[in-house]
Amino acid sequence: MQLNKNVKDLEIALQSERAARIAAEADLKTKSEQLEKISAELSKYKSQELQNQKSTELKGVFENITDAFVVMELSGEVINMNQAAIELLGYDYKEEPFNLISLVKPDYIDYTFEAFKELLIHGKFNNYRAEITTRDGEEKTVHINTSIIYNSQAEPVAAQGIARDITQESKLKQLLIEQKQQLDIIYKNSPIGVGLANTYSGGLIMVNNAMSEMLGYTPEEFKKITVDDITHPEDLKATQELRKKIFAGEINTFTLEKRYFKKNGGILWGNTSVTAVRDEKDELNFLVATLEDITEKKEASNKLKESENRMATLIMNLQTGIMLEDENQNISLINQKFCALFKIKSPPEDLKGISSKITSEIIQVLIKDQIGYKNRISQLKQNKTTVLGEELRLTDGRILELNYIPIYNEGDYNGHLWSYDDVTIRRTYKESLKAQKEKYSNIIANMNLGLLEIDMNNKIIMANHSFLDLSGYSREALIGKDPAQLFSADTYFKRNNNEGLSKQSEIPIVTKKGDSKTWLVSSAPNYNMNGVLTGYIFIHLDITERKELEDKQVELLRNLENQNDQLNDYAHIVSHDLKSPLRNISALLSWTKEDLTNDLKEESLKNIDLIQGKIEKMDHLIENILKYSSIDPQNLTSEKVNVQEVVEDIISMIYIPSHITVTIKSRLPVIIADTTRIQQLFQNLIINAVNYIDKDTGIVEIDLSHSKTEYIFSVKDNGCGIPKAYHQNIYKIFHSVSDEKNSAGIGLSIVKKIIDLYHGRIWLESEPGVGTTFFFSLKKTT
Repeated sequence: MQLNKNVKDLEIALQSERAARIAAEADLKTKSEQLEKISAELSKYKSQELQNQKSTELKGVFENITDAFVVMELSGEVINMNQAAIELLGYDYKEEPFNLISLVKPDYIDYTFEAFKELLIHGKFNNYRAEITTRDGEEKTVHINTSIIYNSQAEPVAAQGIARDITQESKLKQLLIEQKQQLDIIYKNSPIGVGLANTYSGGLIMVNNAMSEMLGYTPEEFKKITVDDITHPEDLKATQELRKKIFAGEINTFTLEKRYFKKNGGILWGNTSVTAVRDEKDELNFLVATLEDITEKKEASNKLKESENRMATLIMNLQTGIMLEDENQNISLINQKFCALFKIKSPPEDLKGISSKITSEIIQVLIKDQIGYKNRISQLKQNKTTVLGEELRLTDGRILELNYIPIYNEGDYNGHLWSYDDVTIRRTYKESLKAQKEKYSNIIANMNLGLLEIDMNNKIIMANHSFLDLSGYSREALIGKDPAQLFSADTYFKRNNNEGLSKQSEIPIVTKKGDSKTWLVSSAPNYNMNGVLTGYIFIHLDITERKELEDKQVELLRNLENQNDQLNDYAHIVSHDLKSPLRNISALLSWTKEDLTNDLKEESLKNIDLIQGKIEKMDHLIENILKYSSIDPQNLTSEKVNVQEVVEDIISMIYIPSHITVTIKSRLPVIIADTTRIQQLFQNLIINAVNYIDKDTGIVEIDLSHSKTEYIFSVKDNGCGIPKAYHQNIYKIFHSVSDEKNSAGIGLSIVKKIIDLYHGRIWLESEPGVGTTFFFSLKKTT
């Protein structure tokens, strides 16, 4: 825009100069014609008096001409000149004769001779322009109107001319041409779009290449569309309001950032400047608009703003207390963690802009060494050097880590950043870790487990006291040695841990004393802090005595298994041998009672019935003992068991008094189990419930509930209930809560044993006089 202004100034100056030159040329032409006329008339007069009169007139005209006037011979020698010519050329022919043609610059010599020919032919030559060099060496551009002087015989004898200095005008004109050329180059090749609009048309009447390339429209298309047509709706109002102010004469220029729709549908962010061009009457003629593509800059700015927002959000939510101060020690930013660390109740946004001295005073109160802290802060601000990891101890026992970072921008100090981390737990942990390390170092050195460390060359580099005792070697005898040379456990010590996994092995070794021992050795790779394998660690436990005990235990288990087999056989034999005479005794008693019913007293008959009942109870007891002893996990089968059908069969099979009702409340599932054991399980629980009902109306309910991994069954009755004192003992064999004649004290023991086989649980809820509910769980199987 400055170039436009310069060009306009030059145009105004040139116009003024041109107007003056035209007026001077007209005057010069008039005077030249007047001189010619006088000279012509002079040659006509023969009278000396008339000649003198005309000469006087000619002299008057000559002396009154303000422009340079020169008379020269046809050879170019100056024979007369006025004062203006002397001042223009620097020569005075009276003092120093000179030839006018010698002043013309070489480039204009040919042109000068051609002009002289025209002068001789036509008698005059106007608008001669040439560059000359004055006596002072100054180069000037002159404009000359010249004519021939004739003698009385009408022969050319001399030439006269009026010269005008147009050096400044020529320079202005040349400068104007150059600057117009520069402006044209800039206009066509400028990366900034330039457009010209008039006041009576909405389109741009002229645009440069940059404008077309930016928006994708050709110059012809720009003439048919208005700027408003391609302006983004959100920016249109602001543009129109500023344009109205230009039309109203309130402003002459405006600049704003706005969005344009490109021809291809894209969006261009442009920095737009509009300038009014007005005439002498201040009337608006044109609008000159420039457009700079700032899309990338705007996108970068938006991304930077988004990044700054994200960074601010991150800082505000950091678990590190942050405070940023400017160069005037005013708070630029502070986060919530900072306020929390120093118990500042004001929200962070309220602290922005206040003096950091206020927060320093708040912090100082919480510091143990307040004077030391104050002096240290002053020192940090004065030195402006980075300090990291400085410790602050607070009166409440907390330990903070202080970081101080001065901020510079191109060498200029712009403030500083404070950060505070609560390292109380870390420092306490570090101190605790140090104590633990010392503790465990002592433990390792003195523990009953032998510890051996071996490097990658299979050499011993460390052994604790316990290993010295286990092996019988001194530390000096072990360090640097290959264990394969010391112990008869070659295969173990030849780095059997290359795959990097921890191992545990039982190895036979021979100590230094020659004793044969069995060690349980746990081995693991040993890595440094960079994760590089540096060797192996071996932990040794002498299990010689345990191995001997294990061998004895194996023998005992073998003997126990044989005894169990014998006991099982014995149980079957005994139960068979006992049940046979019991049945015989029962039969004999029945026969005796039938034969002697009329001969025996009523009391004797009752005694026979009691004996018969005891024999039946004995038979039931023997049967249950056989069932209990036959429950063995090795004899279990796995099959699909429909529990619903099993329970229904039990209800239909066992004896249930008429006053008792047994119901299944929920549909029972199909499980994978041993059908016989599941039948025993439910049968014993249902019989147990029936036997202990003492109400006129008895109820037994079988129900089901679920968990994610288990079926939970329940058998509920409204019987006499079980006192809490008996809850832990009712599952023991031969243990019964009451003297119920049908109870042998084995049923719940069988139930518990079967549930244990399936890794289930059993428990009860009971209230004496109200009833009992037994719960048991069986794991779900897929």
